[in-house]
Amino acid sequence: MSTVSGLLRSAFALCDRLLLRGNSLMMRSAFGAFGEGSQLGRRARLDSPHLVHVGRNVTLGEQVWMNAKDDRRDGAPTLHIGDGSYIGRHTQINAWRSVTIGRDVLIADRVFISDADHLYADPELPIRRQGDAFVAAVTLRDGCWIGIGAAVLPGVTIGRNAVVAANAVVTQDVPDRAVVGGIPARILKQL
Repeated sequence: MSTVSGLLRSAFALCDRLLLRGNSLMMRSAFGAFGEGSQLGRRARLDSPHLVHVGRNVTLGEQVWMNAKDDRRDGAPTLHIGDGSYIGRHTQINAWRSVTIGRDVLIADRVFISDADHLYADPELPIRRQGDAFVAAVTLRDGCWIGIGAAVLPGVTIGRNAVVAANAVVTQDVPDRAVVGGIPARILKQL
């Protein structure tokens, strides 16, 4: 019985790898750039992928939502993902004008990153109907780690090799090699 179940597990794992590779090959031409060895997980949602530049050996997890927008109306990329980075499942990235993810960045599952926000100036109009707009650029520097469920809001820079704890809401810049956590995130220690 264990031999049969082991063979089934191996067969399913092989099918999963083949589907991942096929999905990546099929979708790579939709991107502005899609580096060698990069992988796109199944059921990803891609809005304006031609505005997304993906480096080499990047992993984009299942059901990632990359929501790029040409807010400048110049056709230039609004989302850059550096070589060797990993973006976990169910992560949403809104890049209206400028979200830059460095090299070897680790982003866990269910993370939210955005350089834009909803407009809400008219108290009589439902917020949903007021639109949205770019607020400020977001930068995740090389080697940082964004924990599961975290949110990185507009205008934030996360420093090199910094750590954002699970479920943190980052509203201000994080220095290099700092560990932050909480709502709003604050420095817990320096590495």
